[in-house]
Amino acid sequence: MSSSIVRNLFAFIITFSVSMIGTGTAKAQEWKQYRDANAAGWSAEKLEAARKFAAESGSAAVFIVDRGNVVAAWGAVDHPYKAASMRKSVYDAVIGASQKDKRFDPSKTVGELGIDDLQPLTDAEKKATVEHLMTATSGIYHPAAYETRSNAERRPERGSHAAGEFWYYNNWDFNLVTEAFERMNGSTIDSAFEKYLAGRLGLEDYRSEHVFRWLEPRDSKYPAVTFRLSARDLARIGQMYLDQGKWNGKQIVPAAWVKESTRPHTVFGKDHYRGEGNGYGRLWWIWPAREDSGSKYLSYHRIAAQGAGGQVMVLFPEIDLLIVHLADTDAGNGLDDRDGFKLMEMILEARTGGAKGREKLGPVRIEPLSGKKPAPLKTGLKPVPPALQRKIEGRFMVNETIGIEFYRFEERLFARPVGMPLPDAEMLLDRDGTLTSPLADVVFEPLPASDGSIGEVKMTFGGRTSVGKR
Repeated sequence: MSSSIVRNLFAFIITFSVSMIGTGTAKAQEWKQYRDANAAGWSAEKLEAARKFAAESGSAAVFIVDRGNVVAAWGAVDHPYKAASMRKSVYDAVIGASQKDKRFDPSKTVGELGIDDLQPLTDAEKKATVEHLMTATSGIYHPAAYETRSNAERRPERGSHAAGEFWYYNNWDFNLVTEAFERMNGSTIDSAFEKYLAGRLGLEDYRSEHVFRWLEPRDSKYPAVTFRLSARDLARIGQMYLDQGKWNGKQIVPAAWVKESTRPHTVFGKDHYRGEGNGYGRLWWIWPAREDSGSKYLSYHRIAAQGAGGQVMVLFPEIDLLIVHLADTDAGNGLDDRDGFKLMEMILEARTGGAKGREKLGPVRIEPLSGKKPAPLKTGLKPVPPALQRKIEGRFMVNETIGIEFYRFEERLFARPVGMPLPDAEMLLDRDGTLTSPLADVVFEPLPASDGSIGEVKMTFGGRTSVGKR
């Protein structure tokens, strides 16, 4: 079997452990769009050039909001794409929105909350506060679910830094933010999102099954709680932050919370790989204005939620502007940094002065980016029944070195790659009896023998099929 097939086979590992927490749609609150871009302080001609560049570069959705109303909506702005690491800024919004009902105390320590992990925490690590977790300065360097290989390679040695003295983009910290919230608030971060944000902001495309828990049980007790969100729903969160926590005149997140989360708690020094002078707040990126850069985009102070593959929402507080960009990472499409920067530059170049607030408004006009529609989301997936778990448990090899091992953990079925340094992923049962994940183009079909045992598994991925044998 070719190496490309093997790579495609294991693409399923980049999946999510799913928490099926019911369904439900918030009452939609529709956006309004400026009827005439030119009259709203934007060059329609330059916006069209930016739209064409976005289409050529592989963008899936772009949503531009100026002074609370839409300038442009391109592509599948209503499709809930993977938010990736934008989830961290969503956590901050949820926690802030819950403050009126239940107190979340960032000064609480990990030890006070009774948090530990598979590798027990030291007394020094237990002194890290929740604030340290939110600012990625805990000094706790453990393996974590949803951690990229590059981040794992940058992970410092345990005990090398005390809490608060060193910034490291640490998925262990981010995953534990949700655990700390749940221990203090008494509800999960996803149910709180539904209660405090989805309804209050009138999200149009959110469904509770769009929340997923990625657990890697051999590395950590704690999952990464991930979200799928559409561009137009993400923009509601962004506009709320631009309006100091308000939406439709109502205070959703305290203004003091927004201010504290979006100020730089860490500023990166010379030669830092994240860029000298850039910074990190509480689960938000902070990029300072660089007025001498010669760039329209860089000339503004920016606050951002950012994830892999081109997923980004950039806020421009001084001009009340936000831009959401999403790529179809489900289909393996992303936007590289150079194209992403160029697109942002083109959009800012199209701004001739910005909206004044008196322009005529109408319904949102969605313009295409490509003829392709995003693949329908997998729905109706269920946990694998215990009987099937027991039958399929074990190793199935494609060749002498490459294969899949299915194993059980807390009455759930996981798949571990054999022969490749990739993370484990939970398998779920589809309606047709196959095993799959909600976000990857892969299907595992157990092939029962005459006695009912399973000695082979058909693996279909990227349109190709191979068989793993016990």
